[in-house]
Amino acid sequence: KPPHELARSVFGILKTNTGGTLFLKEDRHHCGAETIDDPCNWFDAVKTFHRHRIIKDLQEGAILLRDSAPEHTRPIVDQVLHAVPDIESGQLLEAYAAWNGLEDRVEPLLKASREKTDKLIREQGNLLYNKNKKVFSELASFLDTLGQSDDEDDDGAEFDDDSGEETTQPSHNEVQKAFLAFQRFLQSYARSRYRGRSLGKTSRAARIRDWLDERVPSDEWLKSLGGEMTFQNALRRFRNAWKRYVLDVPTSYRAFRRQCLLDQTYGYQRPENPTHIDTTELDAILLLMLSSAQELIQQDFVRRHLDQPRFSELLRISNQFQYQVLVDEATDFSALQLACMENLSDPRTRSFFACGDFNQRITGNGLRNLEQLQWISDRLRYRRINTVYRQSRRLNAFASELLSLMGGDLEASGSLPEHSTHEGVMPVLAENLDSKSISSWLADRIGEIERLVREMPSIAVLVSSEEHVKPMAEALTKQLESINLRAVACVDGQTLGDETDVRVFDMQHIKGLEFEAVFFVGVDELATTKPELFERYLYVGATRAATYLGMICHHALPARLKALRQSFIDKW
Repeated sequence: KPPHELARSVFGILKTNTGGTLFLKEDRHHCGAETIDDPCNWFDAVKTFHRHRIIKDLQEGAILLRDSAPEHTRPIVDQVLHAVPDIESGQLLEAYAAWNGLEDRVEPLLKASREKTDKLIREQGNLLYNKNKKVFSELASFLDTLGQSDDEDDDGAEFDDDSGEETTQPSHNEVQKAFLAFQRFLQSYARSRYRGRSLGKTSRAARIRDWLDERVPSDEWLKSLGGEMTFQNALRRFRNAWKRYVLDVPTSYRAFRRQCLLDQTYGYQRPENPTHIDTTELDAILLLMLSSAQELIQQDFVRRHLDQPRFSELLRISNQFQYQVLVDEATDFSALQLACMENLSDPRTRSFFACGDFNQRITGNGLRNLEQLQWISDRLRYRRINTVYRQSRRLNAFASELLSLMGGDLEASGSLPEHSTHEGVMPVLAENLDSKSISSWLADRIGEIERLVREMPSIAVLVSSEEHVKPMAEALTKQLESINLRAVACVDGQTLGDETDVRVFDMQHIKGLEFEAVFFVGVDELATTKPELFERYLYVGATRAATYLGMICHHALPARLKALRQSFIDKW
């Protein structure tokens, strides 16, 4: 599945009708340019932040548990507390295994305490309702006036109930929604009163408290409820604790980004909405969820019971694993994207192969060096393949000149086998041509090729953008009518037509294809629209051609290529 679909239907990252919280904005860049170019250190910081956040919540839960646990629960509580890891060791997986073995003893404690608090809250709701039958309708109207804040002021509110653990039918009744909001308010406020804390003045809970005014229960009642709520809140942190290792990654990432915006690190731009993420951020969230799930699935307490309902989220993720993952043109993918693919390999085989050429990377965020490759996995081993099997000696020499000019990796430069006798011809160059002259010049060169080889070989014409594909194909077809050839518009890179047809592509689709002849149209335009990548496009195109290579400029050859001028001729 593509990343977008994985994020929606498997990992629950992106908002759907049934879950998810975030919205992908593909046209935005919240991360700084340096982070996008080399995301490895940034991702490692996100990963560390997530792990530390989880451990801190567990450590806070341990403090709350020691403070609030009733005496009769102490034997079990002590076993729970014994496994709490510290930040330095970070031995979360061992702790998860220990707590998993205590689930059957923890659940009855939670159930008994929850029955007490449900009864107290229900009674309080009945008191309000008996005094005013419209109270929850009025509360519903008031809640409509409150904006949905980005962050809850109470850090531990997520552990106050079992909404994420039990399957309940969502209510569309406004009165029922208001009562649930009243219940959440009492849970949170009572816990804060028990711990001697105050609500934030502008928080949602504070505004509900102010709206209730004298209808707020007594402090004694609140502290009684708060003691039980604190016990539940603390204990829930250790029940199915492993889930947060995977499922809390989106929440941790948003907290990480907020901190970075405050500290002005990693070149972040503030998103229009806190729920918006860009594609690099989505890749990072996916990778951390995938790698965390891989770690858990390899633990005995999960692996042996993966088909049990409580591990359904991990089973859904494991169903995406493949026995073997093969990636072509790997350098066009970022280190994050390739790491996601590597983590999609089944843990029983961990079979991952990738092939690509750093010199032929034609994406802005693609893999840049071997260091990034090693970051993906220390199990990866790389091998260089330098033998060129398709090109003439003249074109191979030209490609090497271009590679040197663009500062590419010369060690990766291809070389022909010693026994190769395919000398070939020099590439051709045309400058200062308008649209009509371009199609005429191309037709002349194509005619020369046919006269030289007698049988029309495969020919590709590359233009600088998709919008030029059809007009070029139409203009060139008119010029080729006299020799009964046609040009075919290969929209979105589709290879259509007969073998003798001249194919016209947007040059971004040229990778992976091979032709006897390749023509570049608008080299100077490409240098203007894609200044950071245009030499790479030329290099990729030059290595696609076996014998014939032509370049056309609307005006003059770009200044950065002038050193190559002596390598061209006017015609064949």
